[in-house]
Amino acid sequence: MRAWLALIAFAILSGSAHAGDISSAYTDLDWKKDCVTYAQSEEGDGDWASLACAGYRGYPVLIGYDDARESVYYGFPSDDMTAIWESFSGLNTAGPKVEWRIETNGDKAVPFAVI
Repeated sequence: MRAWLALIAFAILSGSAHAGDISSAYTDLDWKKDCVTYAQSEEGDGDWASLACAGYRGYPVLIGYDDARESVYYGFPSDDMTAIWESFSGLNTAGPKVEWRIETNGDKAVPFAVI
């Protein structure tokens, strides 16, 4: 009897949640050619800049640079970029390639993570 209940429960649970197909897409990240600087420090006002870069199918890569540290944000921020600053370790830079994790449902492909 328990075996039947377990089998029925498994069948119900396995059919209830179906995720879309998961895949990867890669984009280059070269701030000299793929990015636009939209804010930067004035002469004598420190060393910082904010850049918007091309990402996956219209999703931007936003880079905040400050004193030899970078903070990278992928997608569309809902708030001021200074509120979401999260840097790598000291004296760092983002790599030249971004791996986007994509979920596809029908004809809609939406990035949900980056590596």
